[in-house]
Amino acid sequence: MQFNSSAFVMLFLPLMLVIYYATPCKYKNLALLGSSLVFYAWGEPVYCFMLIISLIVNHIFGKYIAESEGGNKKLFLIISIIFNLGVAAIFRYSAFLCISLREFISLFWMGLGSFVPVVEFGLPFGVAVYTIQAISHSVDIYKGAPRRESFVDTGLYLAFFPQLIMGPAMKYNSMIPQIENRDHNLKNISEGLLRFSIGLIKIVLVANNLKLVVDGIFSLTKTSLSIAISWTGVICLALQVIYEFTGYVDMAIGLARMFGFVLPEEFNNPYGARSVTDFWTKRWRISISEWFKEYVYIPLGGNRKVGDNENSRIWVYINMGITIFLCAIWHKASWVAILVGIYFGFFLMIEKTRRAQRIKEKFSGKVGRVLGNIYAVAVVILGWMMLRVDSVSQLWTFLKAMAGFGYINTRMGIREFFDNESFIICVIALVFALPFTKTLLSKLYAKIKEKLPMFDKIFRPAYAVVVALILAFTLLSLNSGENGVFEYFRY
Repeated sequence: MQFNSSAFVMLFLPLMLVIYYATPCKYKNLALLGSSLVFYAWGEPVYCFMLIISLIVNHIFGKYIAESEGGNKKLFLIISIIFNLGVAAIFRYSAFLCISLREFISLFWMGLGSFVPVVEFGLPFGVAVYTIQAISHSVDIYKGAPRRESFVDTGLYLAFFPQLIMGPAMKYNSMIPQIENRDHNLKNISEGLLRFSIGLIKIVLVANNLKLVVDGIFSLTKTSLSIAISWTGVICLALQVIYEFTGYVDMAIGLARMFGFVLPEEFNNPYGARSVTDFWTKRWRISISEWFKEYVYIPLGGNRKVGDNENSRIWVYINMGITIFLCAIWHKASWVAILVGIYFGFFLMIEKTRRAQRIKEKFSGKVGRVLGNIYAVAVVILGWMMLRVDSVSQLWTFLKAMAGFGYINTRMGIREFFDNESFIICVIALVFALPFTKTLLSKLYAKIKEKLPMFDKIFRPAYAVVVALILAFTLLSLNSGENGVFEYFRY
């Protein structure tokens, strides 16, 4: 079940809210855990039993880690990590490894690769986020975080349905205080509903319309690609990615807020990044980046090997390389994802060099910030293209067309890919995705509020009314079956 499905919006969510707030306080966590399992079983009935078994096993591991000392404590931690990584590997990577082995053997012994069986168990949704939270559960308890005796509390942390599909990923020691105690009031429900509505609008009205344009342009032959069409496709792809991801996370944060939880922000004006490092560490999938930094990069050694000796910096690059590889393969089990990870890793490592640091210091003013933003966005958009194209030749075709070496005499124009509605939506989406729009709107809001003290009281209700009207149109799109499939599941 997806958050942008009519079954979830019209049936599951209203029913869940009624049940949750009708349940006595001491049983609310149980009601949430039960609802989370129902949510998971709706789309994955077979894997739901495996999820329950995994919850039980992780709860037991947490008990042994908390109660053991010395070598046994570390042993149980290692076994717990191996168990969770093993489960993820079986379902997420078995087919990828088998196919890769088959192709590798075929390179040297033609035909023998076909004898390698392809073992494929399917891909339970949420396994990526679930795995890193399960590891956080074991590691944080090992480091001294208080363990919850209740299986319900452990299960709720691992399987809380708003964040089960794609996060934000919460660390165990950050989530447990909210599981123990949180506020239930009308303000949380109203603010959560507003945030959920904004996310739903982003996906159904914005991202889905952009997806139609992107699919249309990326399906063209090279003889139909002009410089205008290629740039339109790439810009719409960049907008589609950001509105799908931020929209789904908005819905997750809004849902959690309705039940009293405050999840961390996952995005911070992504296309306002001034470097690739800035993009991946402070603006895009922030909770995932922090998790890999805390649980992978720092334990490997992080930046601690940096010194006056230039050779000591090799360890920094090795640590970064391992972290980037694991992050790439976490996103998707494919060689394309690994290559894109290497691509981004190259720029991350370059930005760590002393020469890059000196260049950054030299252009530290406004011009430097603008140039840094153009560079970062260009690198990121090319990365999205690498994930979207079907082949290297198609990527090369698009790059040539964008550089002005496409088919200038093509009779096809960019308006052929838009109707009036989608064109207006695309323009508005572009305006709000620009790196300076958020800053300008914040300054404008502050100035108006300063001159008109009553503006804040008028703006918030008016804003809610506008969102409600747009939401009504969005719900009609859900009923007509135009909600589509979230692009994230491709990756």
